[in-house]
Amino acid sequence: MSDAESGCICQDTTSVMERSIPRVKEDIAYTRSFIELIRTIDLIQQSGLPVLLTGEAGSGKNQSIFCLASRLRRPVIRINCSGDLRTSSLLGRMAPTEDGHFRWQDGMITQAIRDGYWLVLDEINALEADILFSLHGLIDESRISVANNSEVIDAHPGFRLFATMNPSRYFATKPLNQALLDRMAVVEVEFDPEIDAHLLKRLSLPADDETSFLKLVDSIRDACKDGQISQNFGHRTMDNVTRLAPLFGLDRALDIAFTSKLEEVEKAAVKTMIYDFTRKLTR
Repeated sequence: MSDAESGCICQDTTSVMERSIPRVKEDIAYTRSFIELIRTIDLIQQSGLPVLLTGEAGSGKNQSIFCLASRLRRPVIRINCSGDLRTSSLLGRMAPTEDGHFRWQDGMITQAIRDGYWLVLDEINALEADILFSLHGLIDESRISVANNSEVIDAHPGFRLFATMNPSRYFATKPLNQALLDRMAVVEVEFDPEIDAHLLKRLSLPADDETSFLKLVDSIRDACKDGQISQNFGHRTMDNVTRLAPLFGLDRALDIAFTSKLEEVEKAAVKTMIYDFTRKLTR
């Protein structure tokens, strides 16, 4: 291979990695708690330990990783583990070439390890056991064995492993085994009241109405925590509601962004909560 050809390949790889650096919204609320969360993740990743963020859906787990990666200009590969994933798409496979031969094709995990991406395994507790087991050696030895390719891939110095996990009550998730948990630094992420208040400011509600709305959100979250409803009212939902309310009104925005996503048996209880809130609004 000529130097020119090699240079083109390197330049193309660099370009792909640059495009993989997360783009962060300009209106993100960097509250005290969120800044401290990002700082904690940064210190852990500097030590080389994998980071597991646990917490409710919509509490900002992925966003905190993306904000840090954006600041440090680190490319990210994020895998939604709750999807229909095959081992070949994650670890790789022997793929046919145009000339009738076969050659190894990296999966998303092996690509991240080889090229130095930050790998985010979103909802890691939905992964199959064989994939989780392959992470043990990666964490212990900074390398991974690829059975189908008879290759051992050493982790690039820039590679970092992150994972997120919702509570085990969520559909298709399960507790992680103790062996994997012991290999990771675990950080709990709670809903941040300052973020809720920041997002709600978009609607310019009277102070009493803001307080009532925040109490409504807390009530819905408590109902989810107690198992009465299956969907939680996360910061992402709050963001959607505040964007839709100027277009449709608050009642309809709540319905579009949240209530319509619930099971039929859950909707009545939530609609009662919302009705009690809206009838108390300042007129």
